[in-house]
Amino acid sequence: MHSCGLHGRGALFDTDPPGLVARLVGLCPFQHGPTPLEYAKEPPFVVFTGGPGLGKSAVLGELRAAYQGHTPLALIDCEDELFARPPALRPGEAWSPVSQAVLTIAEQLAEPVTGAGRIAFPRLTAGLLAVAAGGWRDRDLPRIRQEAERILLLNDTGSWVAGFTGRWVGRVSTRLVDALSGTGLVVEPIIEATLEVFSEGVTPTHRRLRKAATWYRDCPSAGGNPKLGLILLSGHFRAGGDSRTHAERYLVRALLADLDDAYTGAVQRTHRPGRPVVLVDNVQATAGVGLIGSVLRDRADGIADRVAFFAGLRGDGHPSLHNAARRALPEVARATGWEPGGTVSSHALLVPLPPPTTASPQAVEAGR
Repeated sequence: MHSCGLHGRGALFDTDPPGLVARLVGLCPFQHGPTPLEYAKEPPFVVFTGGPGLGKSAVLGELRAAYQGHTPLALIDCEDELFARPPALRPGEAWSPVSQAVLTIAEQLAEPVTGAGRIAFPRLTAGLLAVAAGGWRDRDLPRIRQEAERILLLNDTGSWVAGFTGRWVGRVSTRLVDALSGTGLVVEPIIEATLEVFSEGVTPTHRRLRKAATWYRDCPSAGGNPKLGLILLSGHFRAGGDSRTHAERYLVRALLADLDDAYTGAVQRTHRPGRPVVLVDNVQATAGVGLIGSVLRDRADGIADRVAFFAGLRGDGHPSLHNAARRALPEVARATGWEPGGTVSSHALLVPLPPPTTASPQAVEAGR
């Protein structure tokens, strides 16, 4: 086990034999050698539970240290101010804690890792542009351009000629701004301009963008029309309530579908061993509840993803995790014994954390 100052957490971080983390990620923590997956298809969404001071955030921080730079990884704290309210001047109908979480996670997952370049998120780009357009008017062009460019940068694979990405993003954002007219909603012209830009060109990047745009034709009630699918996504998001929850679920699904593309094919699998890792602290906050709800519901519906999720939950449980399995920390050291049931929350696994020990095992033995 890596000497991480979290003695008593060997059930998570052990490498020989592999602990829970290695078995779910497929890579040994800190050593980064491959290890067999306990679940080749769907792993449990692991949620560490307990009151303050039990080390949930420390465990997630150690997970980040163990894998950052070696497999795609993101860490968010759902109680961060970033997820509390919209950025200045952005209307609430075009922003939510979940949409912010999805964007923030994608930006971190996109970073290059050992042996593999950046990951692009074209499906998520199209969806986030449609949502953002619900709050765009032509009164604040600098803000609109800034929001559009941040989203468009999710398509940067890092493989283009130096400077090309910036020029492409600037050109596309200009096209989107030019689509603004009047003072009413501009969702439809923005979506039309997005689809037009995505359909241009013959490079692998443009082929990826075209494929991503057509993905939205499968949205309910879209009738095979990607433009209508994106318009409905934007409308459902602005409507709030259950309709927004439905739209947020599609954004999470787009994120995971784009991530899946990065692992599709023999070449990609060779260069990307193990699973990507998403760490969600304070999952009981609004952003976390929406994120975990979307992932668990899709998994329950048979929509697979290849992410190892680990979360920290304040307290012993949450209403949305009522049917989740529960295992004591020592019980997951060699195998979890977990299998999902027929409910959405059964696709999660709760692991209560006992108080961490600060002394090394050697020191404990010497003091006896």
